[in-house]
Amino acid sequence: MHCPPSECAFQPGDQAYAFGHKIKLRAEPNTTSAVLEELKIGEWVKILEKTPFSWPYKGFDSPFYKVNYNGMTGYILGGLLSVERKTVAGQHYFFTYSQEGETTFLNIRTVVHRSYMEKKVPLRNPHFTINTLGSKGVPNLDGILYVDYQANASNLDDGGIYLFLNHFNLCDAVAISQVMDQGSSNYLSERLIFPDDTDGIPNKVLYKMEKGENLDLATEWRQTSMESRILTWADGTLSPNIREKRRIP
Repeated sequence: MHCPPSECAFQPGDQAYAFGHKIKLRAEPNTTSAVLEELKIGEWVKILEKTPFSWPYKGFDSPFYKVNYNGMTGYILGGLLSVERKTVAGQHYFFTYSQEGETTFLNIRTVVHRSYMEKKVPLRNPHFTINTLGSKGVPNLDGILYVDYQANASNLDDGGIYLFLNHFNLCDAVAISQVMDQGSSNYLSERLIFPDDTDGIPNKVLYKMEKGENLDLATEWRQTSMESRILTWADGTLSPNIREKRRIP
């Protein structure tokens, strides 16, 4: 499970990948010491140890890490390292956190033609795992990354974010929620059903939502409302937008 730099850290022996482009491997754990080497996005280092102090970077306090890179030992700011690398259809994707005000973002990069493209997605829950799903039967799609929220006592959203990948592009991001309000017994459950799933529709994506209130758990008495929509993937977009409600004349 991944969590923000203020809560989680790389461990000695971990292999971490450069998220930044031309990030600096320094002789000492600061931003003014000699530069030993510059790493391209996707190059990897072996974590040796973490510094006991932190440095502000993109909204978080990030430690420096002592690392080994191609036989050299130096220091890299943790915020410049990807929390994970995922591969879909032979293309590598890298991830890191940023924060602006009260909003935490997941930043995603992939390398294309010696440069990179990036997508920044707001997170409703900063604790998650990242899964690769393949195309799931969706036509003209290289694959799907699913950011799977891990609910805990401080954040009850157990949904996630689907990122649709096409020709190395970071296309549509569709967020879904799985929330149980323990105080009032209200709940919200959203999901996407793909063509390869049970009850899937060929060449389409089915969105289903259920929300309601549990009135008596012992007898499974509940009041619910349900909604479903058939979505189409075309030209890098999944439409219609599930957050846009149709106006009835």
